[in-house]
Amino acid sequence: MFTVSRWYNPNDIRETARLLSLAAASLRLRGVANPETHVFLACTPRLATIIVANATFSDDELAKLRDATTEFGFTVLVSPDQAATPPVLAQVMQATSSDAFARLARSFRIDLTPPTDDRPFFFNQLLLTDFASIEEAEQAQDGVVRGNLEAARTIGVLVLLSFALVLLTMIVPSLPSVRRSPAWLGSLGTLYFALIGFGFMFVEIGMIQRVSLFLGHPVYGMAIGLFSIILSTGVGSLLSERLQLESPRWLLGWSGLLFLFIVLFTVWFPILVHTFEGGELPVRVLVSLMAIVPAGILMGFGFPTGMRLVNGIDTRPTPWFWAVNGSAGVLAAGLAVATSIALSINVSLWTGAVCYLLLGPISLALRRFCQAGSLPELLSADARQKAG
Repeated sequence: MFTVSRWYNPNDIRETARLLSLAAASLRLRGVANPETHVFLACTPRLATIIVANATFSDDELAKLRDATTEFGFTVLVSPDQAATPPVLAQVMQATSSDAFARLARSFRIDLTPPTDDRPFFFNQLLLTDFASIEEAEQAQDGVVRGNLEAARTIGVLVLLSFALVLLTMIVPSLPSVRRSPAWLGSLGTLYFALIGFGFMFVEIGMIQRVSLFLGHPVYGMAIGLFSIILSTGVGSLLSERLQLESPRWLLGWSGLLFLFIVLFTVWFPILVHTFEGGELPVRVLVSLMAIVPAGILMGFGFPTGMRLVNGIDTRPTPWFWAVNGSAGVLAAGLAVATSIALSINVSLWTGAVCYLLLGPISLALRRFCQAGSLPELLSADARQKAG
């Protein structure tokens, strides 16, 4: 048997309902067709206790549980021998699929879907994609959802402050450097370095969140995740000096390989987690490093490759491209966290993967202009053509 106790509020049973949805979904994943025969939930005015059993409760076990609830002043909410109350708990027990939980969440304006490794945020029950849910949270005086709203507002404020600061300290001071270059170079280069900034941060935060669950603590996830990604990205940048992506085949191959690795990471890393989750911490750290380092090395090629391409055309807008890359990374940090909470960690990783995939055609366009010669040469050739 497995038991968990959480705070309970008879006027706001959101957290209790989600705890029950997690128990029911876990039982169904284990092949239990009727989870209601394996769950017993009772409460006091301030506390709810759930008991989940592998086997169905026997009559003798139920009798003992009933005696205990009477002795300690508990009220039975869910039991194999009675209908679940209140109605929301009954509907949670009857939900048989992720779609059913999603419909239930929309109907009650709160997130009642069972937390998973892809969306592990148990205490976040605010539906960030549902404006009606946000309006109801604003009217709440306290409770979990009110706290969720304050957390979401904090992320939003951080994103806005980040935007204002990067605009004042990075974008505005470096803007004159790009105005002296052709519009096509400014557009292509800006898009390239913005995609690198957004892509890197979405992948980094998504992988850190995944690794945190595997290692068992956010501190381990931050330490191992940041260390491995930053170090391997530096290694990739160093390797790019010797293994320069010069041909179209290499540019497209790098972009496509990185996209494929990140997408497949969302498939095979959960398999590694289930395989090694019982291992000692050093083993799990090693597995995490082996999973993250290849992505970091590949991502490390992006920035120096882009700089070589744009500098081969015109070196004047270099400060602008540095600023764009840094600004995109700062803004993406808050957006990546919000995306993981509102949608899922996988969506954050897929977003980063798409950013790197788009680098392929953009880098080809920059390479074409780079091979044509530096900007003075291009302008001189254009002037001679017009004179002729």
